[in-house]
Amino acid sequence: MNDTKNMIKDYWNGRSSTFDNSPGHVIANRREETAWKSLLQEKIGETAKRVLDIGTGTGFLSIMLAEMGYEVVGLDISEEMLKRANKKAMDRGVELEFKLGDAENLPFETGSFDAIVNRAVLWTLPDPKKALTEWRRVLKPGGRLCFFLHEPHPDGMSHRVRKQIGNLFILIFEGRNPWNSLYDSGKLGVELPFRGGVEPSVITKLLEEGGFEMISAEPMVEIGRLKREGMPLYHKIATSKHVQYCYTALKPNGDELSQV
Repeated sequence: MNDTKNMIKDYWNGRSSTFDNSPGHVIANRREETAWKSLLQEKIGETAKRVLDIGTGTGFLSIMLAEMGYEVVGLDISEEMLKRANKKAMDRGVELEFKLGDAENLPFETGSFDAIVNRAVLWTLPDPKKALTEWRRVLKPGGRLCFFLHEPHPDGMSHRVRKQIGNLFILIFEGRNPWNSLYDSGKLGVELPFRGGVEPSVITKLLEEGGFEMISAEPMVEIGRLKREGMPLYHKIATSKHVQYCYTALKPNGDELSQV
């Protein structure tokens, strides 16, 4: 593993202890959980059986999918994140597999999964294009890709002031330093192409170039509204209303990567 990946791994290992303190990383209420499960059912479908959750973190998507009856493998580069995900799964009484691994170099055979999901992962990767090639490789022909990613954060003075005020409250109430983040290359020295979010047109083009078909990008308006409802005031101050998108795509039948 190279130096960049080691820095990313160390960051998420350190972040694991406070990760679920951030309201955006957990389900706000039963209505939000129902909305997520409905969306996942729609996008993944009933025929998919084996699902890979890349960058599972503390198990946000993996646990819901296992509860829905899918055979789930949750992968993450951080051992500490996986420990917490495993405990949460045990507490919820669901069975699934958690595996240590790199999103850009997956430890699975070609054509291993019916579907791949992930949430807020591409922005954390040094080489998103390489990641998509790997994701397509481990999908079965006709397999579904479904992931979630925010559009860019605003960059105006008003947003920056609100962000600094909100960060002070995060430091107090969540017990973490929000300035020491992968968003800030000056702090960690990690260059990330999609840091801070990315325009949907960039992602759809990347998917096209990566050999996927039936590509779509849909704003998640209702889930965004429900999640914001459950946020404490200081997070509403710090977090601008940038939209999260649901991206879906298919690996073509007869894909040459399926023969590798």
